[in-house]
Amino acid sequence: MIQFGAGATGKFALRSILTHPQLQLVGVGVHSPRNAGRDAGSICRMPDTGVLTTTDTSALLAMDADCVSFMPWDPYADDVLQADTHSGQLFALLCRFLESGKNVIASAPNSLVYAQHLGEETVRRLEAACIKGNASFLYVGISPGFIPDRLVLGLTQISARIDTIAVREIMNYANYNEPDMIMGLYGFGEDPTVFDFSRVLASFSRGLGGSVAMVAAGIKAPLDEVKMDIQYAVADRDFEIAAGMVRKGTIAAERLSATGMVGGKARIVAEHITRIADEAASHWPYFGANGIEGYQIEIHGAPAMKVEVELGAFGRNPMADAGWAVGGHITNSVIGLCEAAPGIRTFLDLPLAPGAYRLSA
Repeated sequence: MIQFGAGATGKFALRSILTHPQLQLVGVGVHSPRNAGRDAGSICRMPDTGVLTTTDTSALLAMDADCVSFMPWDPYADDVLQADTHSGQLFALLCRFLESGKNVIASAPNSLVYAQHLGEETVRRLEAACIKGNASFLYVGISPGFIPDRLVLGLTQISARIDTIAVREIMNYANYNEPDMIMGLYGFGEDPTVFDFSRVLASFSRGLGGSVAMVAAGIKAPLDEVKMDIQYAVADRDFEIAAGMVRKGTIAAERLSATGMVGGKARIVAEHITRIADEAASHWPYFGANGIEGYQIEIHGAPAMKVEVELGAFGRNPMADAGWAVGGHITNSVIGLCEAAPGIRTFLDLPLAPGAYRLSA
């Protein structure tokens, strides 16, 4: 295994690789020169491994490995076909890893959750890289990459009739110190009358919209289209959050939705509700009795189902548990991907990837 990206989330995948009895770490790619040359174990608070980190992508491409855990930071989820964007550059590198004969399991670029949703040219380039390297590709994550797609599809396994599906991710970003994403992409702290929402809408149309399209494909529902919408609420006072200052009258909450239309009706809806303060947009849904962060799934039909997922339950740290979740999902899916036929793989054609060997001592 090669771990590419060892930042806030990548370090959890690195630890999951090192603790999995069927996976062997052979390389670690990092972005920052200050982290180059460090033992992989020191990145994730584990004993030394003898594997040193590197910024040399060429060395990683030439390395003998079965699979790459591809986890660079991609805050914008731009069009991967635009070569001059960060997402486009990551996509080009991801394809090079595939062409070098390595399977790739990725949590970025975020838009690749369901490549078929992005159009023929994206699929063609990704499939061509897989064919050249006789390799397979899979995107995994949490949202997208598990909750609004894989988990929903699993729940529909007991459905005799499906009327509508609704998924919500409800988050508070007050403690997220990621200014490029929080203030830049989302526009928190910006004047809503002048802020351009087109980039965040396009980003979510690729990621969250891809989850909707995957679910529709899984339940054989012919989509007319995936409609995107965004609502916002402004702050009624000044807030100082980790990413910066949010002034009164500027954007303090957003509600993004991707709606799968079937036969002219809204049948599959995925929402991302984000606040920078619990009191913002109090008329929108909250998670749980205490208004904490989490995920809600509602499937109306027969049977009717409601599922709530809370990461960081029982007093644990929600941000840390989100990292554990992505890392666990990636490493638990590696064996199935490596055994799959070459090409673009999704949750629709891969077996369940349970947490094998994860029972604590």
